[in-house]
Amino acid sequence: METAQSMYDRVGGHPTFVALVDAFYAGVADDPALRALYPEEDLGPAAERLLMFLEQYWGGPKT
Repeated sequence: METAQSMYDRVGGHPTFVALVDAFYAGVADDPALRALYPEEDLGPAAERLLMFLEQYWGGPKT
Protein backbone atom coordinates (compact mmCIF):
# COMPACT_ATOMS: atom_id res chain seq x y z
CA MET A 1 0.00 0.00 0.00
CA GLU A 2 1.42 3.35 -1.04
CA THR A 3 1.20 6.25 1.42
CA ALA A 4 0.14 9.66 0.17
CA GLN A 5 2.88 12.27 0.01
CA SER A 6 2.41 15.47 1.95
CA MET A 7 2.27 18.76 0.10
CA TYR A 8 5.70 19.42 1.61
CA ASP A 9 7.15 16.41 -0.20
CA ARG A 10 5.25 17.03 -3.42
CA VAL A 11 6.73 20.51 -3.86
CA GLY A 12 10.30 19.37 -3.22
CA GLY A 13 10.71 19.33 0.55
CA HIS A 14 13.25 21.33 2.54
CA PRO A 15 15.25 22.75 -0.42
CA THR A 16 12.09 24.28 -1.92
CA PHE A 17 11.11 25.98 1.32
CA VAL A 18 14.65 27.28 1.89
CA ALA A 19 14.65 28.78 -1.63
CA LEU A 20 11.22 30.34 -1.06
CA VAL A 21 12.23 31.93 2.25
CA ASP A 22 15.58 33.10 0.84
CA ALA A 23 13.84 34.78 -2.11
CA PHE A 24 11.29 36.42 0.17
CA TYR A 25 13.88 37.87 2.55
CA ALA A 26 16.11 39.00 -0.32
CA GLY A 27 13.14 41.08 -1.46
CA VAL A 28 12.56 42.38 2.06
CA ALA A 29 16.22 43.39 2.37
CA ASP A 30 16.06 45.36 -0.89
CA ASP A 31 12.82 47.21 -0.13
CA PRO A 32 13.16 50.09 2.36
CA ALA A 33 9.47 50.02 3.30
CA LEU A 34 9.50 46.29 4.04
CA ARG A 35 12.93 46.37 5.67
CA ALA A 36 11.63 48.93 8.16
CA LEU A 37 9.18 46.30 9.45
CA TYR A 38 12.10 44.17 10.69
CA PRO A 39 13.97 45.97 13.48
CA GLU A 40 16.62 43.24 13.76
CA GLU A 41 19.81 44.09 11.91
CA ASP A 42 20.15 40.45 10.83
CA LEU A 43 17.16 39.00 8.96
CA GLY A 44 18.44 35.47 9.62
CA PRO A 45 16.35 34.80 12.74
CA ALA A 46 13.18 36.01 11.03
CA ALA A 47 13.97 33.83 8.01
CA GLU A 48 14.49 30.80 10.25
CA ARG A 49 11.14 31.38 11.98
CA LEU A 50 9.33 31.68 8.65
CA LEU A 51 11.04 28.52 7.36
CA MET A 52 9.98 26.56 10.45
CA PHE A 53 6.42 27.87 10.19
CA LEU A 54 6.04 27.05 6.49
CA GLU A 55 7.55 23.59 6.83
CA GLN A 56 5.28 22.77 9.76
CA TYR A 57 2.19 24.19 8.06
CA TRP A 58 2.77 22.26 4.84
CA GLY A 59 3.43 18.89 6.51
CA GLY A 60 7.19 18.88 6.90
CA PRO A 61 9.11 15.86 8.14
CA LYS A 62 8.57 16.53 11.83
CA THR A 63 4.88 17.35 11.61
